[in-house]
Amino acid sequence: MDEDEKYLFDLRGYLVVKNALTVQQIEDLSDRLEQRRDLEEDGNNTRRITRAGSDRTRFDDPNDPAWSARSLLEWGGTYIDLIDLPTITPYLEALLGVNYRLDHDYLNINNAESAHKLYLHGGGQGAGGPKDLVGATDGGQCYYRYSNGRFFNGLVAVGFELDDVKAGDGGFACVPGSHKANVGLPDNWRISERQDDIPECVDRVAASAGDAIIFTEACAHGTVPWKGDNERRTIFYKYCPHAVAWSPCYYNSDNYDDLTENRRAILMPPSAWGPHSHTEAIWQRAQAEQLELKALRREVDAAQGTS
Repeated sequence: MDEDEKYLFDLRGYLVVKNALTVQQIEDLSDRLEQRRDLEEDGNNTRRITRAGSDRTRFDDPNDPAWSARSLLEWGGTYIDLIDLPTITPYLEALLGVNYRLDHDYLNINNAESAHKLYLHGGGQGAGGPKDLVGATDGGQCYYRYSNGRFFNGLVAVGFELDDVKAGDGGFACVPGSHKANVGLPDNWRISERQDDIPECVDRVAASAGDAIIFTEACAHGTVPWKGDNERRTIFYKYCPHAVAWSPCYYNSDNYDDLTENRRAILMPPSAWGPHSHTEAIWQRAQAEQLELKALRREVDAAQGTS
């Protein structure tokens, strides 16, 4: 992260990292996504998915594990590589410090079928307040400050674009500089039903396929209603300092293949200790107990099937 980028991030609250993904990585991410969409379309749901991942605050399925979030990581390949992508890691280390964790991930698809209004959330040092539908009790995990030559951030998002997104199409937008605002977002600016209703202070951020948009969740942001001819497929990986959490569901690294030790450390649940031997022992025990529980459930299901 060079000095120009540091200045721009401090000024605006976001950056566009050009060519964060290679052509091969874009193809792999896209192929795995479209295969999953085809599977969903062949099932009971005839409408192709427009959202997936671990941004989960409730149980959608009674078989969901209690503390291990669904995740795009289950799709394998480049979705695993995104955990610590070399083109993005230096930015995360500059913004969060070296011991950060992946809090949650998800995928958004914007097209004619998924048209929605712009809902600006966050801003004012991340304290969205009771009118902010995303983290209404927030005031802690979405923060920003710069002190003694260092960035201090709470939740930091990385949005990987799989398609070209022109500013007039829709997609990511934010109020630049609102991550340092001391006054809350005006209520009449929060929701825009159409693009023509969007306040002039909002930046509509264009990006090309393979670019990554990095922003602090302390910045008021949202998704502009889609008007493009194509789709916008965006993969979000959201990171925190190790002692901070947004999602109530954590990762269980036993659920994913091809994890290096560094990736396992990034997937650890939040604690003040970070990836330390003290917390690693606790988490290894929790993972072992989860395996035992799964085995016991299989035995019970098998016994009930033969009775």
